[in-house]
Amino acid sequence: FRSFVKQVTIDPAMLEYLNGNQNVNGAPNENYARELQELFTVGEKDFYGNANYTEQDVKEAARVLTGWRHYNYWWNGTTSIYSAFQLNRHDTGNKTFSAKYNNAVITGNNTTNAGNVEVDALISMLLNHPETPKFICRKLYRWYVNPNVTEDVENNVIIPLANFFKSPGNNYQIEPVLRKLLTS
Repeated sequence: FRSFVKQVTIDPAMLEYLNGNQNVNGAPNENYARELQELFTVGEKDFYGNANYTEQDVKEAARVLTGWRHYNYWWNGTTSIYSAFQLNRHDTGNKTFSAKYNNAVITGNNTTNAGNVEVDALISMLLNHPETPKFICRKLYRWYVNPNVTEDVENNVIIPLANFFKSPGNNYQIEPVLRKLLTS
């Protein structure tokens, strides 16, 4: 799941579709930063309806994601569409997140590898959020088993599955989680 999130984040199609190509220092575009949290990792709210992140977290995540661009996306007949990081388009300052993320700070970076360093730190922070494994396991349960997640299912299926998902032995691998869910 970790590498899946990273690859989706810097993929040329995602950079185009959710405006990452326009996300630059001084004018960060929050579109993907919001979707990354709301749809792909922590989820907008927990099972009980409490917010999992703040607007400031969206702004800070957008700053982390500045500098990524896609190339050859609109060239007819091209077979080499790719993405790359441009340091001169990146916000090199520190990014400070809310208490929802334990006031984490992603240290600004001004090296040519800043894009990878900061995106990796952001993804680690998102995966360490206590709601991320539950949110993903809830999605899997809703898709493969039942769209209704009751409090009993949350406590007896989702939480144990989420603990397995994030465990060091599994390390966010999706296949073992699906196997565990579907054979339970």
